Amino acid sequence: MRNITTDFDSIFAAQKYLNALHYATNGEIPLVNPDGIYGPETTAAVKKFQQLYGLPETGDVDYATWNAIYDSYLLAGKMSYRPAPLHVYPDEPGYALQPGERSDIVAIVQFILRALGNVYAGVEGRPPTGVYDEQTRKDISEFQKINSLPVTGIVDRRTWDALASAYDRSSRNDY
Repeated sequence: MRNITTDFDSIFAAQKYLNALHYATNGEIPLVNPDGIYGPETTAAVKKFQQLYGLPETGDVDYATWNAIYDSYLLAGKMSYRPAPLHVYPDEPGYALQPGERSDIVAIVQFILRALGNVYAGVEGRPPTGVYDEQTRKDISEFQKINSLPVTGIVDRRTWDALASAYDRSSRNDY
């Protein structure tokens, strides 16, 4: 395998693996943003990886480095586990978040809407305030419309479940 510093797909894959290894090594490997560009961040992460794994510290991804990164990535995936879900939506029958409410749950909904603003046209997703304001109601209504839910502007259990599912997909880039 030749050095990968000019092949977008190979660079992106190496960055994705190094990104995962950043977390698997508790930050010992510098965080890399997978963007397909072999810049200073990627070089630093590769050098640190090479140092940690006893490889020549060139900053280049040659055959030996590629195999070591990939093998380490696979091993880290087998050793990791998915955390248990956080249940924040109240179990009270009929509970719904409504305009005017101030709570941590509203802030979580706003956080989700902000993340989904990158996925759904029409969902603005402003920074979380914890206040169910008019913009939050508009974003929820738009989200409900896009997801074929009753458009009420209120976060009931069905809307909450759809928000959580959409956020989960977006965090895995499943769109």
